[in-house]
Amino acid sequence: MTITQVLYALAVEERLNFSAAAKALFVSQPALSLQIKSLETELGYQLFERTTHGVAVTKRGHEFCEAARPLSAAWTEFQRRVRDGASRTLRIGLGARVYSNRLFRKIVRFLDKHPELDVTFVTEAGHDFFADLRSGSLDLALDRLPPPSLLDNADDFASWTLIDEPQCILLPIDDPRAAQKEFRFDELHGCTVITGLENTMEDRTLKYLCRQHGLALNRLYRSDSMKTNMDLLRSGKGVIIGPQSFADYFGVAAVPLEPAVSASLDFICLDKNAARPEIATLRRYLQKLCARR
Repeated sequence: MTITQVLYALAVEERLNFSAAAKALFVSQPALSLQIKSLETELGYQLFERTTHGVAVTKRGHEFCEAARPLSAAWTEFQRRVRDGASRTLRIGLGARVYSNRLFRKIVRFLDKHPELDVTFVTEAGHDFFADLRSGSLDLALDRLPPPSLLDNADDFASWTLIDEPQCILLPIDDPRAAQKEFRFDELHGCTVITGLENTMEDRTLKYLCRQHGLALNRLYRSDSMKTNMDLLRSGKGVIIGPQSFADYFGVAAVPLEPAVSASLDFICLDKNAARPEIATLRRYLQKLCARR
């Protein structure tokens, strides 16, 4: 019998559902079921009855879980004491796509399961996450990975795509152009574009797209606040190049760019830090979560 099996049994008893217990423990349901079956075999009796209506706890199962609860509390206390009371820190840079794809609360839900971590979120739109990753001010970033030509020493970073989205032209809902099926790059000639602060990665990526497609913009509005940018857009001061999820989240219109351009939400960290347990565990959780979308 292992402490893992005991904790798994308590999770199933609490939720009366193998799938929900597996999700809470960040393991697969088959792995959870196998551990419970192995535990029941060793004990010589069933903890749970699996029926077409769900899961019921047997009489012996109730007795087992009552005896296991103090062990679970003692295990938590043991972990706290052997860490000498020192929490590990995790500093996370969050790009706007985290919010527009409704991931923030799910990230917090994951972190609630890891009280040993002291977490700092950095969310400023004008922040240079990549410089902060290099300096150690951030441990990881959830943001768009820029084109390789804009990222110095790109081999220093490890990245995994979580969500890939087509880029659109974002417009006020009452803008006549919102009815178009597509928005060609050459239609941006002479437009006013709303973007981030000068020399931020967002700004540099916009300039990269303009060079790539030979665009000459009329003027730029800049802000380090997505709310300010969206207020400018709704006031008809310009357009924003962004994903469909921005339009859904902020209640504006989106017209797909032609030719198509994609922008991803990526999990990014220094390559040397990719194997850190707290970073790797969060990455696997987010990959599994986003794969179900």
